[in-house]
Amino acid sequence: MAMDLKSKKGFSYRGSMYLILTLLVMSLIGGVIIYRNSLLSHIKGNNAVQLDDDIFISIIFIAAATVAVSLFLAIRINRNIKRLERLAFAMERGDEKESMPKFANDELGDIARHIIDLYGRLSEASESIKREHNKALHEEQEKLRIKRQLTNNINHELKTPVAAIQGYLETMTTSKDMTEEERDAFIAKSYAHCQRLTQLLTDVSTITRMEDGSSRIERDQVDLRTIVNEIASEVSLLPDDKRMRMNIDLPTPMFVYGNYTLLMSIIKNLSDNAIAYSGGRDIYIKSLGEKDGMYTLSFADNGIGIDDEHLAHIFERFYRIDAGRSRKLGGTGLGLSIVKNAVLFHGGSIDVKNRKVGGLEFTFTLPKAEAKVE
Repeated sequence: MAMDLKSKKGFSYRGSMYLILTLLVMSLIGGVIIYRNSLLSHIKGNNAVQLDDDIFISIIFIAAATVAVSLFLAIRINRNIKRLERLAFAMERGDEKESMPKFANDELGDIARHIIDLYGRLSEASESIKREHNKALHEEQEKLRIKRQLTNNINHELKTPVAAIQGYLETMTTSKDMTEEERDAFIAKSYAHCQRLTQLLTDVSTITRMEDGSSRIERDQVDLRTIVNEIASEVSLLPDDKRMRMNIDLPTPMFVYGNYTLLMSIIKNLSDNAIAYSGGRDIYIKSLGEKDGMYTLSFADNGIGIDDEHLAHIFERFYRIDAGRSRKLGGTGLGLSIVKNAVLFHGGSIDVKNRKVGGLEFTFTLPKAEAKVE
């Protein structure tokens, strides 16, 4: 390959140097011949003048040719030196590789092209490092923004139950003529708001733990079918107006690799969301198969669904379609955000859509036990 490249060169400094050396040797030989024949001419005296003239002309011709080739080579070298100088300035400015000066197909051109190729690779590496740095900086800024937003939202969410509890307690403290029934009702309402506060703090703790300590959360082989059966048993004990039928179509057992508590939170929050807001009577949990070491699962209900405009936002923290109704039902606004973060923590993905027959369908993936996601 190297020989092929050299054979295609239109000009070679090495070849020019050989030519100059050849001409110089010829000049030296010519000088020796002149000297020898000059001696002979003095000795013999035959045609000496004519011979001296011919040899002198030959030497002049050889010297002129040597000077011409040397001048051509010097101009050629100077031109490439100028190009190398422009190349250095272009690299100093950080110009694109494609805008660099073009070089002849010779030795200096080869060196220059190697330098340009190296510059291109270094530029690409530098750009890659810069992109990674900017990406990491953006992610860090996004995390800070989300944390600030989370803090602001938590402060907002805490105000309602705290103010309500404070109001109930102040009323009970200042009203001496309250009946036992009224006092019990106030205590019950205060207890309900305390439960909501506890759930809110639990949800916030879960999200924070996933974001800040994901590497420290233990993962192991977990039977997802056992988790689903446990939640189905809890749902069956709910009052008639809240109870939904759990239709389960999963393998027994169904081992996934993950954290038991977070896997429980996925099914639990999806179930609570369906019970609180769907208005349906059935929940359907089934396996859609497996591919590339990941299970695909479907969680659906036969309720009323939601408007399509809300689908892109329901995984956002504290996003509520009906804020007043959500608070009345005790929701913290973090349940579906926990679901999404827990799925992502396990290396899966999640999507949601309205079913054609009514209700919502969540489709998500989780890793099989033998496909451990670190």
